[in-house]
Amino acid sequence: MALSPGVTTDPSNKRPPGRRRGRLIAALLVIPVAAGVTWLVVERDGRAQPGAGTPVWQPLSSAELKDTDDALRRRSLAELAVFTDWLERNHAEGYIGEVGIPGGKDLDRWMALAQEWFTAADHAGLWVDAWSVGEWWGQDYTYCPFVSPADGGSLSITREQGKLLMWAAQNTDLPRGVDLSGGEFGAVGGSDEESKFSNENPGTYDEDWHYDSQESLDYLASRGMDTIRLPFRWERIQPHPGGPLDAAELGRLQAVVQRADSAGLKVILDVHNFGAYMLSDGDQGVRRAIGSAELPTAQFADLWRRLSEAFDGVPGVLAYDLMNEPVYLAGDDDPAGARIWEAASQEAVDAIRARGDDTLIMVPGYSYSRAADWVEMHPRAWITDPVGNFRYTAHHYWSPDQGQSYDDDLAEAVDDGY
Repeated sequence: MALSPGVTTDPSNKRPPGRRRGRLIAALLVIPVAAGVTWLVVERDGRAQPGAGTPVWQPLSSAELKDTDDALRRRSLAELAVFTDWLERNHAEGYIGEVGIPGGKDLDRWMALAQEWFTAADHAGLWVDAWSVGEWWGQDYTYCPFVSPADGGSLSITREQGKLLMWAAQNTDLPRGVDLSGGEFGAVGGSDEESKFSNENPGTYDEDWHYDSQESLDYLASRGMDTIRLPFRWERIQPHPGGPLDAAELGRLQAVVQRADSAGLKVILDVHNFGAYMLSDGDQGVRRAIGSAELPTAQFADLWRRLSEAFDGVPGVLAYDLMNEPVYLAGDDDPAGARIWEAASQEAVDAIRARGDDTLIMVPGYSYSRAADWVEMHPRAWITDPVGNFRYTAHHYWSPDQGQSYDDDLAEAVDDGY
């Protein structure tokens, strides 16, 4: 979902092997510099990092959480419950492929909401990856739980959201991890109809998009993360719909999977295309939606057949995430678009299983995969899987406009009746 460098976007029961519960939680040391003023977080490498001006986050007790209850908390948990209640009714399992935990101002209030949200996700049996980390984000992006130093380089700094993720990972047997952004950079979002970016103008690797280093992956593993959701673009991995995969981009993906496996992380491969393909038309890329005349659903199934051939049985690959946030498959007609997506996702599942590939499949919901819209988009479950190894995927952001204050979001939740 969220904004990447060079990216236009819209606001909007397998236990993995090699778990490391609690291995390095004690790697953080908190030193008060001046009481109530500033704190330093010292990483295992000994470098001191400035804190946010408030004491380092600690989980609240049940009584403390109750005392901080408010309308925004109630709205956020109610939105999550739309998805989890649907899963329960349909005897299905779920995955939150993106949850955005705001940082910066009002951090303590966002952290209280996050603690209760992760507790609810744990009770519902949800796998969770938080949006987002990556060496190219810099330090200004509100959602980053782990960042690089100000002068660049590998991930090596844990923010308050990262400490919360470490706590969440420590207190569950369910996978907890992060989205590892970079492979989708330099592309477009869900509503862009035209762009210079296209299958014939995908950009230049290490200038427009990038996959993170071994050092960054090792760092995420040292923070107790289990999984990474790895975004990449369809136009780069398959330059012509229905054609062969691009050898160079495939090699880059295989290399980062190998790096993740070496670090002890499991990878969820994510086609980060919002349900469409930017097909070259002269000097412009034009958005062609899955199910259109220019991009029939069979071409989407062909993509996943080829990805399955390339990654089936590869160490480190945990799951296939069929498509990031499918949207606008039938213009603004969401019910019609949702039916197109249900048919296309089933066709992709069929193509993967026809190969004998029983890898876990993550099946996103329509309309940006919003948890709150799940029942409206999908009145009933739709996937039939002969091996029964799939999870439905929702995304959840608590602040509709990243960057506005907690009080602004709280006022909106009050207006919404929470």
